[in-house]
Amino acid sequence: MHAPNGMEFNNRIGFEEIVKPERMVYAHGEDDAPGQFHVTVTFANQDGKTRLTLRSVCASAAERDKVVKEYGAIEGGNQTLDRLAEHLARMG
Repeated sequence: MHAPNGMEFNNRIGFEEIVKPERMVYAHGEDDAPGQFHVTVTFANQDGKTRLTLRSVCASAAERDKVVKEYGAIEGGNQTLDRLAEHLARMG
């Protein structure tokens, strides 16, 4: 992953479950720390639109604080969702 400030992250994603079209579950980590946290992404129909929910679970509160502070996980998640929205808009 490439951060806006130029930092590079060696992310590793291991998909654990894909239930089309309802959910994806994956472990997210780095080469030297696989599975730092687990992510569940759900898709639900809400008034004719798709509601996407992204939930991340860390092994501990300390680990959560680390990925939020050191890696900008919340901002990164929002940027990923923004890029997804832009991609879908281009698809038309």
